[in-house]
Amino acid sequence: MTTTNFSSLQLPDGEIALDEQTLKKYGANNFTQEITTEVLPDAVVFAETIADVQATIRFAAANHIAVVPQGAKTSIVNSAAGLSGSLILNLSRMNHILSIEPENQVAVVEPGVLNGDLDAETRKVGYFFSPDPGSKRISSVGGNIATNAGGMSSVKYGTTKQSVLGLKVVLANGELVTFGGKTFKNNASYDLTDLLVGSEGTLGIIVEAIVHIIPIPSGNSITGLATFPTIHELMRAVQAVQASGVNPSMLEILNRVSIEALDDYEHSHLGSHGEQALLIFQIDVAVSGVLEKLDKLLQEYGATKIDVTEDAGRTAEIIKIRQDIFAAGAQYGRLIVEDIAVPLGQLAKVADKAEELADKYQQRLLLLGHAGDGNLHPDIILEDRDGDLPEGTQKFIDELLDFVIQVNGTVSAEHGIGSLKNAWVPKQLDENVRALQKQVKKAFDPVGILNPGRKI
Repeated sequence: MTTTNFSSLQLPDGEIALDEQTLKKYGANNFTQEITTEVLPDAVVFAETIADVQATIRFAAANHIAVVPQGAKTSIVNSAAGLSGSLILNLSRMNHILSIEPENQVAVVEPGVLNGDLDAETRKVGYFFSPDPGSKRISSVGGNIATNAGGMSSVKYGTTKQSVLGLKVVLANGELVTFGGKTFKNNASYDLTDLLVGSEGTLGIIVEAIVHIIPIPSGNSITGLATFPTIHELMRAVQAVQASGVNPSMLEILNRVSIEALDDYEHSHLGSHGEQALLIFQIDVAVSGVLEKLDKLLQEYGATKIDVTEDAGRTAEIIKIRQDIFAAGAQYGRLIVEDIAVPLGQLAKVADKAEELADKYQQRLLLLGHAGDGNLHPDIILEDRDGDLPEGTQKFIDELLDFVIQVNGTVSAEHGIGSLKNAWVPKQLDENVRALQKQVKKAFDPVGILNPGRKI
């Protein structure tokens, strides 16, 4: 039981919950399948305004209570789950789109706005919000910023940080500061906006964001599927497409196990002829001759079948294939999700290594990802939905991540570090970089109350 007296925490507009049912519900991350131990926070604060956030942070600082910022609870690396003795600061009620400004090509939003909702609203005025993680429909813009989320279109439009122009942030002492603004260029200060992107709530609480919205491209777009005899040949094709100048807006890959899972889940026939690897691609502005060039290139690198469409209905069906892959894998049990990125020239080598280790440790491997920017998700299907990771699964992860670091890759591309990947940070980052990160953390959060134990 908590010994903290929360009666002195006065919220101008929000609500504080102390009951066990709420603590259990908001203290757990539903998508972190590796964490099976329940840790209850002492309280959950549902903030509705910036003033609520400031009051909460000041109370926490005065009482030396850890604060865990939380948006839509979609973290995969345990970034936003409760800590013992902590207070969860839930921002999901701060979910208002404050303005959409086509004349400035920006939108101003609160952190709890869902990515998909913002995208839908901007499309009504001829624009779109480019970050599109697999969790687009259920993840918040604040969470996307906190983890620098990527997605299927990041191959062309970048990760979330390319869309963030300005932030309002509540610091660890409760002060409200503003970084950046509505201009696309701004060299008046250190780039503290970018510093907050991907910081996972360890430097400040994002309470408002100015994000770039992009005019919907004019002209025809093409979307397609291409099958390959092996994942190795598919990866070499991805590298070649990226070097060809066709400028794809999507290059998504799926291995044989992924194809089989999708066929079971959707009752489709993607693997009916023994297809071993699948590429989903899109070019949202298709200039004259680009389709012929792409077709020739894919065949040169071993594509056995190429299916291309400009039809909106068929395009939606193809995109749904990629969107459904996590549900398709989860139909068999528990899905252990990994998130790596490697130099483009190492894609084939890393894919081969993942398949080799899966065979070695008898793991059922869903290999998928945004291969166009080197981001792969080597995910393991476990039939047992509960309990610790099997020894073979842990060895698969350990050996693969070691290999990723050896080829100058990263153990986290778009999901963050959280607590789940903390042990890998010293293996990837040298001592001087880690020391600098700790100095930055101390400058922003001298008492250490903001999401302690996560990120660094």
